[in-house]
Amino acid sequence: MRNFFRLLELMRPQLGFMLLGALLSLLALLANISLLAVSGWFLTIMAMAGLTGASINYFTPGAVVRFLAIVRTVGRYAERVITHEATFRILAQLRYYFYQKLEPLLPYYQVQFQSADLLTRMQQDIDNLDNFYLRILLPAVVALVSVPLVCAAVAYFSVSLALVLALVLIILGLGLPYVSYLWARSQQQEKLNLNNQMQLGLVDGIFALRELVMYQVAERYQVSMLQLSSRFLQLELALQQKNSVSNLVNFLLVNALVLCSFIILVPLAAAGKLAPEYIASLSLLMLVSIETVMALPLACQLLPQTLASAQRLFDIVDMPVPHFNQGPDGLNNTVAIQAGAIAFNHLSFSYPGQQTYSLTDIHVTIQPGQKVAIIGPSGAGKSTLVNLLMGFWPTAAGQVTIAEQDINGFSKASLRQHIALMSQTGHIFNATIADNLRLANPDATTADMVQVCQQVGLGDFIASLEFGIDTWLGETGAGLSGGQKQRLQLAQVLLRDSRVLVLDEPSKGLDGLTEQKMMDEIFSHVNAKQQTLMMITHKPIMLQQMDLILVMAQGQIIAQGDHTSLMRTNEYYRDLLDYF
Repeated sequence: MRNFFRLLELMRPQLGFMLLGALLSLLALLANISLLAVSGWFLTIMAMAGLTGASINYFTPGAVVRFLAIVRTVGRYAERVITHEATFRILAQLRYYFYQKLEPLLPYYQVQFQSADLLTRMQQDIDNLDNFYLRILLPAVVALVSVPLVCAAVAYFSVSLALVLALVLIILGLGLPYVSYLWARSQQQEKLNLNNQMQLGLVDGIFALRELVMYQVAERYQVSMLQLSSRFLQLELALQQKNSVSNLVNFLLVNALVLCSFIILVPLAAAGKLAPEYIASLSLLMLVSIETVMALPLACQLLPQTLASAQRLFDIVDMPVPHFNQGPDGLNNTVAIQAGAIAFNHLSFSYPGQQTYSLTDIHVTIQPGQKVAIIGPSGAGKSTLVNLLMGFWPTAAGQVTIAEQDINGFSKASLRQHIALMSQTGHIFNATIADNLRLANPDATTADMVQVCQQVGLGDFIASLEFGIDTWLGETGAGLSGGQKQRLQLAQVLLRDSRVLVLDEPSKGLDGLTEQKMMDEIFSHVNAKQQTLMMITHKPIMLQQMDLILVMAQGQIIAQGDHTSLMRTNEYYRDLLDYF
């Protein structure tokens, strides 16, 4: 039940709407029950008056019936408006809460997170939580208040009938749903797991469709998805059959309750202990009183699924954020980072749960304005080195400093402003080219954006588009080739006013001529702005112009120097140039 109370705590800001919705729902329900009971009594006395010729005042009962009908209609409408408004506000708040918790975790756990899984949690699991208030919490609160009120009203006429009513309502509201839940629990859990598998499979399949066709495994993928879908439909059919049985039992109990009311009330009326006109009224009240618990079976069915979705969300947000060292005042510094050398001082690092070091005793200093290339085979530790410089993980053994200040003490905003990173996992949003560029620099003018696009070789392409830089791109940059996406991400980095540029394979996917031209533009840009350049690469292009080249292998810097010295001393470097 811990997740239940955590959800309640998250919904506290919408408590006013939630309570108002519950009050209106209770008011509409009681008005509906009263309407049918009063109508039954009114029709009975009118029939008795017609048979006996007695005169009665039908204006007052008629006015009561009209009043209750209006209250029921208006109350039902207002209840729908308020409860749905509360639900939408809750969902918006939950999405904001989840994103706020997720965003700081991404740098540390991005390798563990699958985009399809995150999409499922942010979309489907949060959508499942809309049941929590509207279909679980609200019916439970209304039943908790209305059942005692209705039973108390019936007890005024017959305590025996009130006890029977209370027993049937408990069976219908709690007993039968609980038995149904136990009966279908394993199938419900399997259905939820299958649904998640289909979501992940569909999202991954859509993004990998080209590769599936290329490697001729699309048919195998289709068969696997059809198997999941077929099993899901079988479970859905089985659950619907069990639900039908539950509805049958519900129907029989309701009719048995009405029959029981006649069995109890008719002898009371015959003995003169109950006015005859109340028999029809109370019997109809028995029938409509089922509405007090009518929504509880569905609530019991939805509760496990809703709490399971909540658990999937909390599993993410409860992940620990690595602890960073703090400044002497106990807070991360918010002052701007001063220009200065970047130093890796005997740095060693291993990821959580990893037995071996990803980096071992890295010791190197990069002076302001230097152009540095980091080369080495895959898995050598190049990206890990950059991640530590960006502050994605705290450094425990050794130190990374900028202008002789430990980067763990800087605020993340200051560090991101000082260092601009182009990674291999950059994202292009479903927006215009200009909007994607403004993410890097919100103050950039159209002229600035056009200029930087020209620098990375996108100028002619953008000029050929009907709407130019205001052209909309699809999800993840649909409409751009792989090389164009790469250059657009590079344009974002160049547009930032940062002292240090870190580029991870900036020329990946480009042909030789385009690559040479783009690298010339990058060098002109950093030279003009006197920026420090760090570039991870597997290609030897432009290495002759680098001030410092770091050769890494197995988490260590095995050689460093300029092009000339490495050609003389390092075999890996010579082989790299010979290969290309």
